Amino acid sequence: MIRAFFGLTDFPFKKESEKIFVSRQISYLRKRCAHFIETQGIALLTGEVGSGKTTFIRHFLKELNHNIYKYFYLSQTIRNARAFYRLLAFELGLTPMYRLEDLTSQVKNELAEIFHKQRLQPVLVIDEAQNLSDTVLEEIRLLTNFKMDSKNYLSVFLLGHPVLKARLKLPPYAALKQRISFNYHLTGLEQDEVAPYIAHRLKEVGAKPALFTTEAMTLSFNYAKGLLRVINLLSLEGLYRAADQGKNMVDEKLIENIIQGWDNL
Repeated sequence: MIRAFFGLTDFPFKKESEKIFVSRQISYLRKRCAHFIETQGIALLTGEVGSGKTTFIRHFLKELNHNIYKYFYLSQTIRNARAFYRLLAFELGLTPMYRLEDLTSQVKNELAEIFHKQRLQPVLVIDEAQNLSDTVLEEIRLLTNFKMDSKNYLSVFLLGHPVLKARLKLPPYAALKQRISFNYHLTGLEQDEVAPYIAHRLKEVGAKPALFTTEAMTLSFNYAKGLLRVINLLSLEGLYRAADQGKNMVDEKLIENIIQGWDNL
């Protein structure tokens, strides 16, 4: 309905965007993360649900020089060391060995193979890291301590909710915290970035940039508190309702009605 009504080439505000919107936070993160993987260790990237952590890291990984880096991505809840090494072995393209000692050696040897023979630097990304058990967090620390020729060669990104950052401040995690060389908390968009962001997402689907009133975007920002996922949902629903009512723009009243409906669920 909205594609025909607004003359769009695709559905707007989808979860994955072809080109990431470079907010001030994203611009800073790009530079810091690029420096981090050169120095290795562990990076901690936290943010509320919908703040854009996973979207950023996916685009960042795609932009890496694949002649220098080789990345691996895990996003499942992992409760024990064996499950962690099995998942990592699968990601490395291996058939996991059964005994934990053999499995651990298998993974470490493959990482060393990638580093020395393929001459690529491994980058491991673990999403939803707030769900990791203490045992797995300790294995990650030990994995980054694993050295060949006295050189650390593995970069690890831990992505998670704010509870993860609070958890790592506790005394039992002191050793792991010392391995974190970079940490950042992603909050989403600032108010003056909402209009450029919406225009960016509309341009991707061939839409006119002025489909939302200033008041509608301000209300969306205030309700979403800058969180990209909420802004996307509000914007998409606003377009559906505008098309249904034959309106050429999404105004403040439409967004207000959407918010009232959500709050009454």
